[in-house]
Amino acid sequence: MKSITLLLVTASFALADTPRFYNGSGGYEGSASTSGDTTRYYDKTGSYQGSAQRSGNTTRYYDKSGSYVGSATESGGTTRYYDKSGSYQGSSSNSGGTTRYYDKSGSYQGSSSNSGNTTRYYDKTGSYKGSKNR
Repeated sequence: MKSITLLLVTASFALADTPRFYNGSGGYEGSASTSGDTTRYYDKTGSYQGSAQRSGNTTRYYDKSGSYVGSATESGGTTRYYDKSGSYQGSSSNSGGTTRYYDKSGSYQGSSSNSGNTTRYYDKTGSYKGSKNR
């Protein structure tokens, strides 16, 4: 479940310009830097954590050693997530500024909502989990 959560969250960050990430208590967690079709992710100490590379409607994810860890494919407002072996892991659906996340069985896992330059993330109970600022 941890890997799908990471994949779902990073997927939503893959297209942002230079976001900064915060946990549910407002503590700084890290940032990302986008150049062309590649986004690089950094933790709160500035250490490189991995990357995402977009090509067409597909984003491929890599860990800090450069190993492939999974992908996301967008089509018609829905993004489907796959692990490194190509097995389906879940999806997200975007409508009206709100994205809803689902695991591979289709169970609701949480959401994110956009307001201005801020995206706020919530777990499946509606509890606030963190944010991204651009």
